[in-house]
Amino acid sequence: RPAAWGRSGASRASSWGRNILLPGRRAETPRFEEDALSRFIRGRRAARLAGGLALALWLGAPAAGLSAAAEESHPLRGRIWWRGGFLGEEALWRWMAQAKVIYLGERHDNPIHHQLQAKALKALLERGRKPALGFEMFTTEAAPALAKLLAGPGADLSKVPEVTGWRRRGWPDWEMYAPLVEIAHGAGLPVLATDLPRELAARVARGGLGELPVPLAKELALGPPDPALRAAVVEEFFDSHCRVIPRERLGGLFEAWRARNRMMALSLARALKGGADGAALITGAGHADRVTGIPPDLAALAPGTGQFSLAFAEVRAGEEKPEAYLLRPGAHDALWFTAPHPREDPCVKFRGSLERFRRGG
Repeated sequence: RPAAWGRSGASRASSWGRNILLPGRRAETPRFEEDALSRFIRGRRAARLAGGLALALWLGAPAAGLSAAAEESHPLRGRIWWRGGFLGEEALWRWMAQAKVIYLGERHDNPIHHQLQAKALKALLERGRKPALGFEMFTTEAAPALAKLLAGPGADLSKVPEVTGWRRRGWPDWEMYAPLVEIAHGAGLPVLATDLPRELAARVARGGLGELPVPLAKELALGPPDPALRAAVVEEFFDSHCRVIPRERLGGLFEAWRARNRMMALSLARALKGGADGAALITGAGHADRVTGIPPDLAALAPGTGQFSLAFAEVRAGEEKPEAYLLRPGAHDALWFTAPHPREDPCVKFRGSLERFRRGG
């Protein structure tokens, strides 16, 4: 079905956080020597690409051409789009609360998105739901230490970044995420570490799914990928990595993406099996994609589980049709449009890293 998704690389500079190419940037792409690029991808920096999926890149490009006045007057800002129309917050909460698993898809560095995630979590609590709260940012090897830290009402929540390796993994300011853990802990909600350990994701990116420990591989039960889906996601990775890394070298990153999605789905499925009142997942909007993200994997591991994907989308200058913010049809159940967060072009840093590596710096 790639034709149904047919969007050019330039037009994929969306607000999902993994598509950073801006119109007119293709001519700026530098050419790197193949051997240097190969060594860069295979080297220790592969852990950043696979485990963190090049976080600096996935934060997205700066909002192009959107002045403060235009941002304030953008017709989509602050609106919630669902199934071809707009609805209010109360209606959104009503629909969302009916699902067993809810994805709150963010742009990682946008503080507004985290404020809205907290609002959504409170809305679920007010409607009698007590879901486990999962985080893409917490990897599964941190689960025992995190559970120990959060046991009991007197937990020192300031130590969450320490036990989860937050700063080491390069995530944005913890203070944007801290209120979510505070809400969950105060309400007695389980807090889940869901993602594949970074080092393991890096090994998968380099060597394929055969790098997974056999017991985990059996539990994940990943079969061959759909060729059309693989081609579409690899193209998105090509764009999101500044069109520098050749497509043929992004297959490993795709396998790591699949393994990470499946691991997060498995973490959610384990929570459901353990008796949790559903789950809400704090994650990038790309992982919340109902076609290429976690939802299809959870459907395979826990058939019949009701799922709802809400993505927070930054408005763009001249883009006033809600459908234009979807990477593909059916990617999300609802979009909540917000102001963009100012940021520098991550391609500049990425290309600089490649150039320094090529020079041996």
